[in-house]
Amino acid sequence: MKITTFFTKIKYTTLVLVMIIVTVLSTLALSYLITSEINIVSEDIAKRNFREKYDDVYSDLNRLESFLGRIETIVESSNSVVELQNNFNTWVSFQPEELDSLISWQQVSFTQKSASETSIAILQDTVFSVTNSNKPLSVIKKQSVIVPVTNGYVWRNKLTVLNAAKDSLFLGYDIPLANLQKYFANVDSKSINYAYVFNKDGLCILHPDEKLLGKSVFSFSSISPKDTVGLSLGKEEPAIVKSDYLQLDVIRYLQPLELKETSWYIAVSSPKNISEENVTKIRQYTFLIYGISTMLLVFVFYFFNRRIKNQYIEKERLLKEKNNLIVQNEIAEKESSFLQLQQLKEQINPHFLFNALNALYMLIDVNKEKSKVFALKLSKLYRYFISPPANNITPVEKELTLLNEYIYLQQTRFNKSLLVTILGDEQAVKGYYIPFLALQTLVENAIKHNEVTKTKPLTITVTLKKDGIEVVNNYQPIVKPQESNHFGIDYLKHIYSFYNVTNFTNHQKNKQYVCFLPYIVVK
Repeated sequence: MKITTFFTKIKYTTLVLVMIIVTVLSTLALSYLITSEINIVSEDIAKRNFREKYDDVYSDLNRLESFLGRIETIVESSNSVVELQNNFNTWVSFQPEELDSLISWQQVSFTQKSASETSIAILQDTVFSVTNSNKPLSVIKKQSVIVPVTNGYVWRNKLTVLNAAKDSLFLGYDIPLANLQKYFANVDSKSINYAYVFNKDGLCILHPDEKLLGKSVFSFSSISPKDTVGLSLGKEEPAIVKSDYLQLDVIRYLQPLELKETSWYIAVSSPKNISEENVTKIRQYTFLIYGISTMLLVFVFYFFNRRIKNQYIEKERLLKEKNNLIVQNEIAEKESSFLQLQQLKEQINPHFLFNALNALYMLIDVNKEKSKVFALKLSKLYRYFISPPANNITPVEKELTLLNEYIYLQQTRFNKSLLVTILGDEQAVKGYYIPFLALQTLVENAIKHNEVTKTKPLTITVTLKKDGIEVVNNYQPIVKPQESNHFGIDYLKHIYSFYNVTNFTNHQKNKQYVCFLPYIVVK
């Protein structure tokens, strides 16, 4: 008995030693993997921060620049200098109060403001030919320049207008670079990264350090003119450099910043070592965890035999629960289909209603009779939207009627830029069903994700076939695609899956996007 006990102790001692050795080796390997993974995570965080920062800066600068185009529209709609002054002042009065501390609006004047000052960087300087000399007011020049002033620099956006008497007058707005810097500092007060914007000559328009505004980035940063050669939007190549602003290593992304009127560059830097500070502490915790795990494993081995029976009982219980879950899953699948439909409706309704109301607003003054028809069709559509069928499927003829109403509304908005054709015999598809809002969803997706312009019209063909409906549109994706959560396509897949219909397809082929909706036969 004593000999058996002795060998048993040796057996467990050896097991514990082996587990300790394995623990130490595993911890060292894990420590190496953690360090490698932290580097990858740091780069991923930097890339995500860059994309967010790029979108924020682009959105704000594009918004500020777009005011010049709005002022140009005001000029074209005015018939006299007095009317132009009143229209301009009215428009300025409706601008958000937050712009009061950022923008200095320059009133209509026959004297060019700071005409003696020379702009140090022309961002955009466009001269227009006057094609219609009978117009009371004509824009002959558009400028976006950086100008030195007494207390720094301003970004000046200005229009030169010619009146009927051939006199030149000027209007626009100034944005002091110091105000622009404070605006972005307030917006990004909690951000861990920073960005600066400069033009092709290196002139810094935006930087977190106000003293560097108007300076050349080539003089105070590691960026050189050759770094901007060959840059293209979407080609994200990070560089690890020493930041003169933060005095530490950063991961820097450099990209073009193409606005409508101007072309700049943006550099976004994120601290490289922000995720490395706690690596040592993580390793210590790892050793502790593995030590505790070793003790727990010894305990598990000791009670292994006693647990066999309990595990068998547990397995039987889990098998029984699994069978119950299979039944519940079938119920949940149907409920999920209804949830998908609800999500689809919540996504479609606000977006579609916003565009439809805008189109109706523009139509009221142009064609009152057509606007009445538009409003009536819009109300019919929404009555259809809010009354879904019980099983999420509806007769093909009803969906075609909805589609015709929907096409009328969209063609009112896009005119000849949107061409929709329905082919096939509608009488031959009676008695067949398709998912609720299926055709409207596919047409809406085509409009949402493709260019719809006079030069690039969107063509959609809906073909009624023997076994289903084929929807085809020419594939011409917009330059900056909107984020998509794929609610529409996922909803259709879910419905067909629930009814065991497997030949639903959607794919891109030969510059076309093709989606096939098989019929659902209700017995």
